[in-house]
Amino acid sequence: MYRYVVIDDEMLIRKAIIKKISSLELPLAWVGEAEDGEEGLMLVEREKPDIVLTDMRMPVMDGVQFLQAVTERRSEAQLIVISGYSDFEYTREAIVSSAAGYILKPFDDGELRQALTKAIERIEQTRLSRRNATGIELELDLVRFATWLCRNSDDETSLRIEAYSSEPMRRLLSAGSFAAAVALGSVAAAVRLPEGCVRFLHPDMPGTTVLVCSDISVGRQAASSKLYACLAGEEGVVAAISSECSSVQALPRAYREAVSLLESLPFGRTAGIQRAEAGRGDGGKEADGGAEWRWSRVEDFLYELEEGNEAQALRLAGELFAEFRSMEVFTMRRVRKICRTLYHRIVEHLGEVHRITPDSGLETLSQLSYEPDAQALEKHFLQLVRDTVAQVPSRTAKGAELAQQIKHYIDRHFAQQLTLEEVADRFFLHPVYLSVMFKEKTGETFQDYLRRIRMERAKHLLLTTKYRVDRISVMIGYENTKYFYKVFKKETGFTPADFRQRQVEG
Repeated sequence: MYRYVVIDDEMLIRKAIIKKISSLELPLAWVGEAEDGEEGLMLVEREKPDIVLTDMRMPVMDGVQFLQAVTERRSEAQLIVISGYSDFEYTREAIVSSAAGYILKPFDDGELRQALTKAIERIEQTRLSRRNATGIELELDLVRFATWLCRNSDDETSLRIEAYSSEPMRRLLSAGSFAAAVALGSVAAAVRLPEGCVRFLHPDMPGTTVLVCSDISVGRQAASSKLYACLAGEEGVVAAISSECSSVQALPRAYREAVSLLESLPFGRTAGIQRAEAGRGDGGKEADGGAEWRWSRVEDFLYELEEGNEAQALRLAGELFAEFRSMEVFTMRRVRKICRTLYHRIVEHLGEVHRITPDSGLETLSQLSYEPDAQALEKHFLQLVRDTVAQVPSRTAKGAELAQQIKHYIDRHFAQQLTLEEVADRFFLHPVYLSVMFKEKTGETFQDYLRRIRMERAKHLLLTTKYRVDRISVMIGYENTKYFYKVFKKETGFTPADFRQRQVEG
């Protein structure tokens, strides 16, 4: 509602104006009336109306003086002059005073509505301009503040409070205690903030909102509690809140503490708020914790990438992230570190094998290093897999090239319990087709090639090591040592022990 007052020295006219306005059904609320300019000026200063309707011929202080005084003391008030005199001086003064309307008595409802509507439009335009100006001012302050708070360097640059001009920032920075929070997703970007709090999107971490809260009290976790209260009432919030600090210059340390707490949450956590303990004072520097972890399928994963098997590589990557989610020891920080390590393994391996460099622009490495959201991190890693496979030359290989891929696979995995069916499944082939194609392209059956590779390896181990025969048998893929004896003798004409002895004696 827009507040208005009526100034006129005739009471009946005042009442008539108020009655007419109430019948127009405009969003207006009457807050007072006066019979002369001096009384009217006191009314304006007391009630601070949005619209002032005034006569020009009044005792004590006439309309000309009244308009000048109101313009000086309450410039944002919209003025509507209602007068029974149409002489030029009054019209000129109304124009000089930027009146929203000049109505001559007697007037009709249409003239009054038009003047009031124009006044309301001016009020809205003024308020919109003020909001825009305030919003731009605050936005610029927040950009400056975010750059200072979230800087990557460890320099202790002091915050200059006088550099901030917006009212919200001045209120925040002049308080007695402070706390920072870091939250994921869109929920925190929309929560209602308590007095003395600001928020902004993190300049380097997409999808992350930073909240900073202050309180006039010191030493009772007031700012931290205010942050927790506004976040805890929302569903699906994933956030971390720092401990209290009593100086605005200590806010970067509180911010880093909140980031560290967020990264210590179990990977894939979909809701929850982590709060720092009061007086912790560690600056957010925490060890990763946990024993060194190695992925048992990493060699298989690299092989699938090397061979251009996208479906298999994605399946293994999916299993990896499922393992991350299944155990709380895998924090966001730890998973990011593993992903970065795998990234470098992929780049190194594909560079050696195919002379290609996945993600040559290093965009994915940056995403894997700073992405705070579990789902987005997995998405970036899976996209790295797809992009890598797309560059592998052998992805579309057929015939002889496919046979070479299978031979290469056997060369690297002969020590395992390989079967035709398992290899066919890995290459998305029917076992019969693989058997026929392999014989056609290599001149050997699958089993003959596997056996020959194993025997060559057995000979090498017999001649270059002192390993027992039963150990060598297991090392080349034969769990049954007697069967190994039988195959070796059939292939070479000697038992493994005789073969070793004859070579030594020779």
